[in-house]
Amino acid sequence: MAEREEVPFTFSWVALRLLGSGLYSNPWSALSELVANGFDAGARTVSVHLDIRRKDKATVELFDDGEGMDRAGIQTYAVVGHDKRTDAENADPNTLMGRKGIGKLAALYLSDHFHIRTRTADSDTTWVLDAQRAGTEGDHPSLVRVESMAPSTNLERWEEARSGTFIRLDNVDLGGNGVKAFEAFASRLANQFELSNSSLDRKILVRIFDGDDSAEYISAQKNIAFKNFAFVERTDPALYMPPAGLPSGSTSIRIPAPGLDGDIYVHKPGVAAMSGYSVDDKFNATDVPGLNLDERTYRGIGYALRGWVGIHATIDSESAKINDDRFVKNRYYNPAQLRLYVHGKLASDRLLAQLGLTGTYLNYIEGELVFDILDDDALPDIATSNRQDFDETDPRIALLRALVRPVVRRLMSRRQELAKKITALQKAAREEQNSRGKEVFSKQLSADLENYPEIPSNTRDEIHNIATAKLAGDVTPKSDFRVFLSHASGDDLFTNFVYFLLKHHRVSDDEIFYTSRPNSVIQYGDYRQLSSVIRSNIRDNNTLICYLTSKNFAASEYCLFEGGAGWATRGVSKYLKLNVDFNSIPAFLTNGKLEKTLIQERKIELTGATYKYLIEFILNPIIAHLNEGRLIKGADLLESFAEVTFPDPLELSEAGETEEDYFDDVIVRHWRVYVEEKLDSYLEDYFAEDLQKS
Repeated sequence: MAEREEVPFTFSWVALRLLGSGLYSNPWSALSELVANGFDAGARTVSVHLDIRRKDKATVELFDDGEGMDRAGIQTYAVVGHDKRTDAENADPNTLMGRKGIGKLAALYLSDHFHIRTRTADSDTTWVLDAQRAGTEGDHPSLVRVESMAPSTNLERWEEARSGTFIRLDNVDLGGNGVKAFEAFASRLANQFELSNSSLDRKILVRIFDGDDSAEYISAQKNIAFKNFAFVERTDPALYMPPAGLPSGSTSIRIPAPGLDGDIYVHKPGVAAMSGYSVDDKFNATDVPGLNLDERTYRGIGYALRGWVGIHATIDSESAKINDDRFVKNRYYNPAQLRLYVHGKLASDRLLAQLGLTGTYLNYIEGELVFDILDDDALPDIATSNRQDFDETDPRIALLRALVRPVVRRLMSRRQELAKKITALQKAAREEQNSRGKEVFSKQLSADLENYPEIPSNTRDEIHNIATAKLAGDVTPKSDFRVFLSHASGDDLFTNFVYFLLKHHRVSDDEIFYTSRPNSVIQYGDYRQLSSVIRSNIRDNNTLICYLTSKNFAASEYCLFEGGAGWATRGVSKYLKLNVDFNSIPAFLTNGKLEKTLIQERKIELTGATYKYLIEFILNPIIAHLNEGRLIKGADLLESFAEVTFPDPLELSEAGETEEDYFDDVIVRHWRVYVEEKLDSYLEDYFAEDLQKS
C-alpha cells in the first residue's frame, strides 16, 4: 500500500477560517484573488467556469496556463504568509500582484473541499483538501495527494497547455445572486485587473453554466462607455499604453440640449496629456517627509501616476446609450468611479470619494490610475486588513490625492464651460424661436381677422397692433404644433393610413397624437389620464384637429365630446374632416357647406377625386400646419405632397392612361396596405345594421 502523501498548512483550521472571513467580503473578490494567483504564476489566460445549476452548492473550476507547481511549489503553497516576491526567480518582483502569500486563502474561503491539479515540464500531481477530515480545532489542514479528480470537459481544455494549475471548488455558496449578478460577473471580474492597458498580454475567459450546453466562454471585458466621454486626460503612451477605444478627438458625441436642433448638441471629445507628476497647488510637500518633488522620489524611490481619467458627457442612461450602448449604471457597475491599480490589480475603487472634492460634475468622472509605489517592496505595507484598500493616513496616499485632484478639477471645469456654452446656445435659440413665433403669430392673426369682414378694417388693424405689441414683451408664443387624429377605434384603418404615410414623409411621432397608434398602449391606461391627454391636445391652440367622421364616430359619446370641444375652441380653419359618409357628420361640424365623403355608392375606392381630396384637404394642410412649428424651431421643413391635375377623360383615353397613372406610388402603397386590404370586412360591418333593417 502506497504511503499517504500530505502537505500540511502552517496555520490551523480555526486560524485559516478567521483569516479567510476577514479578507474577503464576498465570493467575487475571492474568485478575483484566485485569478490573480494565476497571473502571478505567469499565466497569459485564466479561465473561470461557474456551474450554477445549484447556486447554493455551485461548482467552480479555474485553470491557467502559468508555470504550474512542482513538489517544492506545493510545499510553498501551504505556507501562509510567504512573500512571493522574495523568491521570484523569473520575474521582476514588483510586477507580481501578490505580496504576502495569503491569496490561497480565497480557495478556503469559497470551499471546504477542493482539488488542485498542477503540472510543470517535469511533474503532474493532483491534491485535495477536505475540511470534513478536520480533527480538533488545533489541527492543521493538509493537501493530500490523490491519483485524479472528477472528470470534466474543462480538464480536457486545460490539458492543451504545457503547464499550469487547475482548481476545482465544490459546494461554493453563490446563493442570493440573481440573473443580473451573473450577467455582470465577467465585467466585474475584468475591473479587478489592469486589463484595459493594451500593453498587457493577459486574458480572462468566463463561462457560466446553468444547464444550457450551448453556453460558451467569453472574454471578460471592462464595461467602459468610452464613446460617452466629453473630455479625457491620459499619460504619455510611453509610460502607459492607453486602452483601445479611448477617445482620440476625431469622433462626435451627442449631449441632450432641449431647444437646439433635434434637442441635441454635437460635441467633439477633447483629449489632453496628463502629467504624472504635477501636484495640487495647495499641497505642502514638507508635510510628507522623504518626498522630493523635483527628483520625483519618495524615500529615494521613484514614483509616477499613470493611466487615464475621463468625464462623461451625460450620466442619463438613455441619453448616454445613444453615444455608447455599453453605458451601465446599476448596483453592479458605477460609472462615477476612479479605479486605482497597483501592480496590475485593483487596489481601490473609492478614490474619487476620497479626494475631498465637490462640484456639479464630480459624479461624471471615471478613470483608471496606476500608482505602484503604494506597494513597493522597499516600503512598508499599507494595505488594510481586508486587502481591499489602503491606510488613508499614509503619506503616499496624500501624495496620490495631490496628483489626482488637479486632473479631476480640470475635467470638471471643462465640462462646466461646455455646459455654459450649451446654455448660451439654448438661450439664443429660444430668442430666435420666439422671434419667429411672434412673426408667425402676427401672420396668423392677420389671416384670422380677415375672416370677420363685419369688423371695419381700421378696427382689425388696431386689434392686430395691440396684440402684436403685447407679444413684443415677455409673452412667449407656443412653438409645439401638433396634429390630433380624432376618430372611433373602428375606423382606425383610415387613421393608420394617414399616420404611417405622414411618418414615411418624415413627420415625427411627437407631432401626431391619436389613441389607436400601433404599438402604443395609452388607450388601455387609466381613463382619467387618457382624458387629460386628449383635453390637453384639444385645448392647445397649436393643435390641428383632423376628425374622421363616421357612424362609429357618431355613436361614440367620447368622440362627440372630442368633436364638440374642438369645434368650440377653434375657428373653422383650425380643424379638418375626413368623412366616411355624409349623414354621419355631426351637425356642428358641417358648417353648412358641401362635404366630400369616402363612401360612394356603398363603396370606398381611391378614385381621382378621393386622391385629390386627401392631398389638398387633409395631407397638405397637415404639412402646412406642422411646418409653422418647424419654422419657429428652425427645424427642417416638410415637403408638401405633389398636387395633381388630371387630363380630361378624352386625353386620358387617347393616351391609353388612367387617373391612377398620376398617383404617387407611396400614397398608393400605403392605401393598399392600411385601407384596401381591410375594406371588405369594414364595409360589411358598416352596413350590417342597414341590411338587418331591410
